[in-house]
Amino acid sequence: MSSSPEKCVKCGICEMVCPSELSALRALDEDRAGKHNDEVANCTTCNRCVASCPAGVSITKAIERMRDQMLTPGYRETLANISTYGASIVPAQPMAVEMKSRRVAYFAGCLTNYRLPDIAGAIGYTLDYLGIEFTRIPEVCCGSPLNRIGRFDLAKTMLEKNLGVMRSLGVETVVTSCPGCTSTLMEYQDDFDVVHYLDLYDRYGLSRELSKSDKKATMQYPCHLYRNVSPYTMVAAERLMAAMYDYRRLPDPDRCCGAGGGVRRNDVSLSRRLRAKRVDEVRALAADEVVTTCPQCRIHLSEALPGVGELSVLIARNLGYR
Repeated sequence: MSSSPEKCVKCGICEMVCPSELSALRALDEDRAGKHNDEVANCTTCNRCVASCPAGVSITKAIERMRDQMLTPGYRETLANISTYGASIVPAQPMAVEMKSRRVAYFAGCLTNYRLPDIAGAIGYTLDYLGIEFTRIPEVCCGSPLNRIGRFDLAKTMLEKNLGVMRSLGVETVVTSCPGCTSTLMEYQDDFDVVHYLDLYDRYGLSRELSKSDKKATMQYPCHLYRNVSPYTMVAAERLMAAMYDYRRLPDPDRCCGAGGGVRRNDVSLSRRLRAKRVDEVRALAADEVVTTCPQCRIHLSEALPGVGELSVLIARNLGYR
């Protein structure tokens, strides 16, 4: 089935499922006409439209292509940070890692490296617990934020810097924790096998080693993990959650929280409106623990729901990590 915008039959399903504030049909028409409307900056790139399209049209890719000449304040900030620091955000501290010749590498991503280092510590602890020898590398941005704004060539350049280091270390498999990094490494390179930590933990049957409490917990699905990687990854996540908590699934758990696609950096008001409905649904469940498996979702949701946890950290603590 072709994914070309010309295959669009204008059924309108994409507009019915879109969590944001844009017309996907108008965007496809503008892509065909070679022009763009600033409205395309409202797309969170959650891919819900693509998953629902009966013609298989790559709507999100069309929108990303249309952004390649846009220079919104948010896009300028992303480009400036990557040009200056090699990361999508301003590093809070230097990145210090020990490189080793290993067949497995853990790739953390910018937000984990510079904002949420507890995720990297937790995954390192759990990999050690599983007996998996691994290396880290002095990462630069994987290119995901650049792909989201249509700068595909620059994204490829950034990704290749990471791939070159991993080749030199003899890496064969890359373990990831950031949904954007995961989908980028899976889509834009063929040198290495890529596995998200959830799939790896599930493969090792880690849920059988976790202790269960009577706390009630719920979880936000990351868009790029659920739709760009595999819906099974969230099945694995729920299995791990159920092993530790009285797990309660959110209504419509894969609906975007408003953090993705550059919207959070570009339009704070829109990203907060998209978050508000999710926050109301979380509160209605009265969960003791609110969990996600995405650094960006965690930061975004935590601004309205203090204490949002990351599943890798909760798993590691369950196993003895402090």
